Amino acid sequence: MNLQDLKTKLKNIIDISKDFIINYKRYFLAGGIFIVMALVLFLGTSSGGGDSKSTSGVYKSFKKNNNSELTTLINNYYTAYAEGDTDTLATLATPVSDQEISYIAFYSQYIESFNDVQIYTKPGLTDNSYLVTTEVELKYNDIDTAAPGLDFFYVETNEDGKLYINNIYGSFNQNNNIYEMDTEISDLIAVYIRQQDLLDLKAEVDEAYESALESDENLSALMSDTLPAAIIQWNTDYTAQEAAAAEEAAKAEEEAAAAAEAEAQAAAEAEEEANSYTGTTNAKANVRSAADASSDKLGSLESGTEITIYGEEGDFYKFDYNGTKAYITKDAVNVGDAEEETTEDTEDTDEEETTNAAALTAGDKVTLTSTVNIRSAMDSSASKVAVAYAGEEVEVVMSYAEGWTKVKYGKKEGYIRTDLLQE
Repeated sequence: MNLQDLKTKLKNIIDISKDFIINYKRYFLAGGIFIVMALVLFLGTSSGGGDSKSTSGVYKSFKKNNNSELTTLINNYYTAYAEGDTDTLATLATPVSDQEISYIAFYSQYIESFNDVQIYTKPGLTDNSYLVTTEVELKYNDIDTAAPGLDFFYVETNEDGKLYINNIYGSFNQNNNIYEMDTEISDLIAVYIRQQDLLDLKAEVDEAYESALESDENLSALMSDTLPAAIIQWNTDYTAQEAAAAEEAAKAEEEAAAAAEAEAQAAAEAEEEANSYTGTTNAKANVRSAADASSDKLGSLESGTEITIYGEEGDFYKFDYNGTKAYITKDAVNVGDAEEETTEDTEDTDEEETTNAAALTAGDKVTLTSTVNIRSAMDSSASKVAVAYAGEEVEVVMSYAEGWTKVKYGKKEGYIRTDLLQE
């Protein structure tokens, strides 16, 4: 992401944040304190907690909570939130995105405590699930007057039979679409927030909130100016941090890929080096960039020039040319003393061949006393697989009565005349 793209993205985030504050102004200036708290915290949390589904409970009147486990869950959530303890909070409400964790860490710096928590419930969609509304007094740092507000949670029962807050249906996720929501639960919540008992409760809290703002100009300034500006700045900073992290991750991935490629290249070169052999040009020859007579010409070698050969590609040898891998036609190169092998007398009696074959068994390690060609077939005119030098070791795979022995040389396999192994 270039600088201009980053600036454009940041501007869009700021514009979205301003639009949000304008659209939800009634929550800042009325009773929805906890919408401010999460920048999106009017709807709460949920997932499936039972098998039986019913929407009838949403039409029932509020019940004042008398479930001690639910009371403990909600109070522990508020305590962790006020302290910015996102590790504890994540054990009570799940899932909590990285973005929301960042927001809580930022927003909790303004909070002193949540006081006088009143909990009201209605049945959720499934057994042992709850639509929960809380009435809370939010005390900000260095502000004398607490701000009344409403909050919402969708609470379910997990597989262990314990209550938890499901954060998927919270306003933060609904505004940022981080997690996919179950439409049945979302529809249930949409009906729930339109029920008259909740609307009546909200009207009471709104009135108390307005009264609190009128009685404390510091609280009014915090809610109308300080917090909205701080939230916009948080959005800007978080987006910039995410962009930087993504860029750093992409860079690290590129570096890891480059390192892996370099490691593979080094391993390939080490293998080539281990299996390299020498040759001597028999005429002036061109040096090519690829195993192709029409590839770029890198230079030329005079007749009699010794070269280090790393392998074969078609009609070309791959060799070292001034520290660079290059190619030269095979016709222009004699390879060591191994060519003598092809002109040596190969007329052996059947009895001698049988004896030679019997003398070598699979797995035998033989140290060569001379340089030999390793062929692709039991024929002196067959193509060369490699060249093995005096003092090097080959492993016998199988010896044949035809006077040839199949051997393993490094990672390659081919055939050597049996008598050359028994010198």
